Amino acid sequence: MRSESGRAQSRAFRKASLWTVLGALVPGLGLMHSRVHRRRRFGLVLIGLVLVAITVLAIEAVTNPAGIASIAVRPRLLRLISLALPIGALVLVGLLVFTHIDIRPRKITRTQRWVSSLLVGTLSLLIAAPLTVGSRYANDEAAALSKIFKDRRSGTRPSIDTNKNVNDIWRDKKRVNVLLVGADDSGQRNYRKQGEMNTDTMMVASINTQTGDTSLIQIPRNTANIPFPKDSKLHQIYPDGFSNGHGDDANFFANALWTTVENEHKDAMGATDYPGADALKLGIGEALGLKLDYFMMLDIDGLQKFIEAIGGVTVNVNERLPIAGNTEGKTPTGYIEVGPNQHLSGYNAMWYARSRSASTDYDRMGRQSCLIKAVLDQVDPKTVVTRFEAIASASGDMVVSDIPEKMLPAFVELALRVRGGNINRLLFTQGRNGFQPYDPDYDLIRKQVKQTISAAGNKANKNKPVTKASSKISTTPSTTPTAKKTASSTPDSGPASASPSASSSAVSQSVTDVCAYHPVTQQR
Repeated sequence: MRSESGRAQSRAFRKASLWTVLGALVPGLGLMHSRVHRRRRFGLVLIGLVLVAITVLAIEAVTNPAGIASIAVRPRLLRLISLALPIGALVLVGLLVFTHIDIRPRKITRTQRWVSSLLVGTLSLLIAAPLTVGSRYANDEAAALSKIFKDRRSGTRPSIDTNKNVNDIWRDKKRVNVLLVGADDSGQRNYRKQGEMNTDTMMVASINTQTGDTSLIQIPRNTANIPFPKDSKLHQIYPDGFSNGHGDDANFFANALWTTVENEHKDAMGATDYPGADALKLGIGEALGLKLDYFMMLDIDGLQKFIEAIGGVTVNVNERLPIAGNTEGKTPTGYIEVGPNQHLSGYNAMWYARSRSASTDYDRMGRQSCLIKAVLDQVDPKTVVTRFEAIASASGDMVVSDIPEKMLPAFVELALRVRGGNINRLLFTQGRNGFQPYDPDYDLIRKQVKQTISAAGNKANKNKPVTKASSKISTTPSTTPTAKKTASSTPDSGPASASPSASSSAVSQSVTDVCAYHPVTQQR
């Protein structure tokens, strides 16, 4: 039989092992079992520091979630974190080894020595692995941000003192207008390298920086005669707008402006690294009566990768949408079926935004604003933190932008305000509210944009439902001109019931309302 001293030594070893595990969970806690008084005091100090740090972080997370989230968009801080985490891992593992050796019995058996080594090794791995992975995540994110938000020249970007406090930045700038561009490009197509990229999705997010109220203004890709400011060189080149005199010439639609300027009139844009984007900002801004501050361009691959990175996105699907079909007769490979709260993968979300073979370009525009709203609703600081690596790896291919790196924390704060604000949209649709893409009335367009922005901030209308008729989405097949038409040609405007009132007060729609579940037809 084992002696009493042997049983006592075994109990002491088990107790020391337990305190070692506790010390791995809370640095310093294991030292509370030390036989040396000053080491117990040192352990108590460590516990106090840990508790203070946890408390501060918890308070900061509750009171300033934007501040916590903004860590993920500060490359310098991320690089510092990527260096600090491995050092922290070494310190914590060293503390764990010291603690176990200090508190275990002086004499242990060979078996206990093996158990001790296995225990400390396992706990060390559990401590070091997440910190090492976190270091890699931080380094990857810093690299991705630096790749996207390089310190490049822009001819249209506003001059803002980025050394100011975030609140001071937005206090001085009451409204920010961001051009969001969806490029008809992918790794397989590789249009950008061929100088043939079309900007098939163009919308402006006009954001009240104080309230977060946002208007999404969507411009059809086939909009003609895009004007330019009179003091710009592009106005000298195109005094009657971006046109050759024929409004139905696809080579002079809005979606061809970026590429045309980059290939033919780069010198007209002056000292900029974004000639095509700057030209599009000037043209779309003049068309809408807005000064566009920044742009963000997302290609097809980027959209799919980003949605995958955040774990998919949930939207209401109101019409059966073909996947991978086209208007030239390509057979779809499948369908996104009608239904509420459909959780879409990155691939299906990309087709939700792009599909038009059984509907119209204008229907597609409407779904795109719904997708943006869904992403804003579902991507919060928790999502960013838990899917950090996936977002970092996707973001390098996701975005080209002239937003400066130092403005990113301010935009994180603004994104949280947008989530709490009202979002409405203005779709310029052929034959509705006086809009004709081949002969646009830009005075009317500017008036409607102004009214839409005003309506977004009208709190009395924030929860006002739209009528069933105005919330429907047209399923009329699109028609792309193949022959020249006169500006007075009568367009296919789609069903009258799908149109909001033609009055100036009804041109905008609440995105929450129009993106709710209301299937437009009985699907097969």
